[in-house]
Amino acid sequence: MPPRPPLPRLTLYTGGKECSLCEVAKLELAKVRQVRPFDLELFNIRSPPADVDAKEAKRWRRLYQYDIPVLHLEGARVQKHRINAPALIAALDQWQAQAQADSSLPPQANRADSPPTDRS
Repeated sequence: MPPRPPLPRLTLYTGGKECSLCEVAKLELAKVRQVRPFDLELFNIRSPPADVDAKEAKRWRRLYQYDIPVLHLEGARVQKHRINAPALIAALDQWQAQAQADSSLPPQANRADSPPTDRS
């Protein structure tokens, strides 16, 4: 049996509990997750995790303070303000197909030169 590709990594940039759109986004993501599994990390731009560099935290807050919630798939922004479930499922399917194609290549042909992703 071939190894299973890893789950896609989503990061939801939020404004905390006071952000009602963020709470709705979390509910929508939970629904999508039932049909397309993924790893989810939450990043509160108003109260970032303690292990995040202060410059990085400031960067995310400045970048997204008027656009939260913002959703990244493997470090790339895919949605903001509201979760569009059909579009997200399509993006996850595309990511899965690419991951499967990459894993079927010989080891030296795998994409080691892919750009680094944002720490979220």
